[in-house]
Amino acid sequence: MRRRIIKLFLLLFLMNIAFAGIPYYTYIYNERRRPVPSLPGFEPERIISGESVKPDLSFSAPEDLFIDKTNGDIYIADTGNNRIVVIDKNYRLKEIIKDFVNNGKKDFFKAPTGLFITRDGKLYIADSQNSRIVILNRDRNLYMVIGKPVGEVIKRDFVYIPKKVAVDNLGRVYVVAENVVEGLIQFSPKGNFERFFGSNRVEVNPVELFWRRVLTRRQRAQLMLFIPIEYRNVTADKDGFIYGCVRAWYDQIKRLNALGDNIIKHEGRTGNMYGDLYFGFTVRGEIADIAVDDSGNIYVLDGRVGRFFVYNNLGDFLFVSGDIGNQMGTFQFPTAIDLYGGKVFILDENKGTITVFRPTLFGSLVLKANSFYVDGYYGKAAEVWSEVVKMDANYDLAYIGIGKNFLHEEKYREAMINFRLGFYPEGYSKALRGFRVEYMRRNFSKIMNSFLLFILALYLIIRFLGRKIADYYRNYAKKHPLFYAVMFAFYVIFHPFEGFYELKRRRESFNASVILLIFVIIAFIVKRLMTAFHFNPYRPEELNIFLEVGRVLIPILAWVIINWAVTTIMDGKAKIREIFIMTVYSLFPLALIYLPQTLLSHVFTLEESAFYYLFDTIGSLWTLWVIFAGMMELQEYSLSKALGTSLITLVGIVFAMFIGMVFFATFQQFIRFIYIVYLEIKYMVG
Repeated sequence: MRRRIIKLFLLLFLMNIAFAGIPYYTYIYNERRRPVPSLPGFEPERIISGESVKPDLSFSAPEDLFIDKTNGDIYIADTGNNRIVVIDKNYRLKEIIKDFVNNGKKDFFKAPTGLFITRDGKLYIADSQNSRIVILNRDRNLYMVIGKPVGEVIKRDFVYIPKKVAVDNLGRVYVVAENVVEGLIQFSPKGNFERFFGSNRVEVNPVELFWRRVLTRRQRAQLMLFIPIEYRNVTADKDGFIYGCVRAWYDQIKRLNALGDNIIKHEGRTGNMYGDLYFGFTVRGEIADIAVDDSGNIYVLDGRVGRFFVYNNLGDFLFVSGDIGNQMGTFQFPTAIDLYGGKVFILDENKGTITVFRPTLFGSLVLKANSFYVDGYYGKAAEVWSEVVKMDANYDLAYIGIGKNFLHEEKYREAMINFRLGFYPEGYSKALRGFRVEYMRRNFSKIMNSFLLFILALYLIIRFLGRKIADYYRNYAKKHPLFYAVMFAFYVIFHPFEGFYELKRRRESFNASVILLIFVIIAFIVKRLMTAFHFNPYRPEELNIFLEVGRVLIPILAWVIINWAVTTIMDGKAKIREIFIMTVYSLFPLALIYLPQTLLSHVFTLEESAFYYLFDTIGSLWTLWVIFAGMMELQEYSLSKALGTSLITLVGIVFAMFIGMVFFATFQQFIRFIYIVYLEIKYMVG
């Protein structure tokens, strides 16, 4: 035991040393899609510049890189110098491709911006300013030139500027061209234009859509048209599937099948959004490039925020690395990403450098466990996930992986515990269903015997003691009118008209309503605290008791005050005290129904959620009926007038909230102004 503790402290010490020099913040997203600290998955290993390869070599605005997976050669599109630079896996200069022979004459590149290398060694170059794709053999002889696409769907005045290129296993060529919104341009292996591939859907701006509804035809004609979003980059995986990234807020990454449909999975916590999700960051990112490793993990490079993100092929977010800056591991304007030998290579256009990242110990464990996890080897994955959890207790995916192994082994209780730790409600629900079946199978006879004994005991109590209990209750209620007023809530919720008529004439009604209000608040808090994990969007351990009381009390008081103000204007008869009593008594059925709902949440699975939410529907409708009946009785309103005043009250509450937020913001600005003045005076005096 002592040795294990020493090893653990030594491991933490070494980790602190290893990660102390990483100049960027690393995180993962929790179940609320908020970033929480996490250990880095990758760390910068070295920086490759032109000068480090050869003293007189310098890159000028390079826009793309591609690594030959057969030998590790790194190809760099040195755009500003109109050439392709090749360095080997040991980072030594191998060759510089400036020209090639075309029809017996020397031909030159002009601003090459995209590269791709096939398994047979063919080099595809997007020669942007020459409006062509140049294909060279392994011996650097010209194989083919693909020029401007020609077809019925191509406009005559189409300006062709190819930016990026990729090739599938059948030799079909896919090109990202500037200002082309119809999709990728697909060429046949012989270089003939075939179609636009993987067209993007139109992104509609809701604000602009609103204005198009209200403006005249002439005004609408002056607005910009809704046009599809264009591709930013393209690549292919080992199986020949084409991946593209687009300029968009969501669905930025696409895995396209032969029909051009996006078949990428979005089962992870971040859904169909890639990059930074938390809008607390100062800028919104823009995907610049993508790469896919042999396990199907997707590496997404965000050029604007200088980070690359790693996702598995199920859509789970694994790591983030990098940032904007001048230190090793940060960038100014990264434009391309590629992979080789487990390392990540990032090209920075502004710096003219390539930064090489290697997996950390933590990153290696996660990638190894994830490989087992994605392939369905949950047992092997669980062993590695256990090591990951020891290093980073915030890493939810590890708990999910361990939970899936327990679920596979039919250890449902252990699976539920780990799914709870990993905040994975779908898995928790599956484990609960298995646990429920297993528990019923083992204890069915005990449960049925207990139920029958309970029914028998209840019958005997009612049969022989029912009258005595009823007499005792009536006598006690007569001696304690406050108790009677509280228990009278059960009569009110079933007979609201007669109930509110009688409550109006009882002195104890207000004190009873205060007691019932406490019960309502407790019921709401109990639901927040004790609802089963898979139905509870809140973390009980983060519950603030004062905030929870305020969430119940403030809306009730707002309703009472504003409803009193509205009904006073609209000839209402009830006093504010009576409106308060009516409101609290009306909420009693909702609070009452929360108790069995909370209990049954531990029995129902997500597949049975309709039964769970049925309690909310019944409670809400019941409460609405009681409150409308109370308004009709106390205010002497018709049903239509009660509905109208209720709607006006809700509008008033929204308006009051708006005024409150404006006042709060103004007050904050005032306090900030006073503080700044104080600092200025302190500085002048000092």
